Formats: sequence, C-alpha cells, structure tokens
Amino acid sequence: MAAIDRVRVMVLGDSGVGKTSFVHLAANNEPVRAPGWTIGCSVEVKLHEYKEGTPGQVSYFIELWDVGGSRNHRNTRHVFYNPCHGVILVHDLTNSKSEANLRKWLQELINCDMNNGYHESLNENLDVENLFG
Repeated sequence: MAAIDRVRVMVLGDSGVGKTSFVHLAANNEPVRAPGWTIGCSVEVKLHEYKEGTPGQVSYFIELWDVGGSRNHRNTRHVFYNPCHGVILVHDLTNSKSEANLRKWLQELINCDMNNGYHESLNENLDVENLFG
C-alpha cells in the first residue's frame, strides 16, 4: 500500500467570520450545528482522493487547521503555522474590515514562515500586494 501524503492547510481570518463553520463543512460534508469560538487552534481532517477513479489517483490526508482569530492570541498563533502547505483566507462579506485584514493574516503567516527558516512550505517570494490587487 502506498503512503498517503499529509497536507497541512491553515484557515485564517478575523474572529467571527465563519472559519470554524467552513472547516467543519469541508471536513464532514455537513454544517456545524452550534459553532463556538476557537481558542488557539482546532484541527479537522479529511481523506481526499485526487483524480479518483483514474490511473493517476493519489490519496491525501488533509489537515485543516482552524486558527483562532482573536487579537488576544496574536502573539502565540505562530506555534501552529509550521509546516504549512497551503492557506485558505476567510472573511465576512458583510464586514469590509475583515476583507481588508486578509493582507495582515497572510503577512503574519509568511513572516512566521521566513523567521523560522522553513521555506519549503510557502513560496518566500510571494508578493502579497499583487495578490490582493
């Protein structure tokens, strides 16, 4: 049996934008009944079959790391960021400030990645300004 590749995806955004609801829906294919506040980090997992049913099928064990968005925990979030293979940025469509803050979230992740010398995970040449237009 072939080894299953593990992929860690960070889910980042301001507090209250729906990260926990999104992660639960993605991992369990059902909405969360009573979402609560995430303290620190919550992890949901999903086995994903890429190109399922084809000769190129590959299994991935995807970890969705729902990082709490509270400003009170800003100085401790970095412990969850490495290694990181991807990021999903979440904002509230009715809250333009949460959309504007996505730059800060991405910059926080990239700065942590570079400061820890773990350059395999994210592209260190990522241009945050051009990403958001």
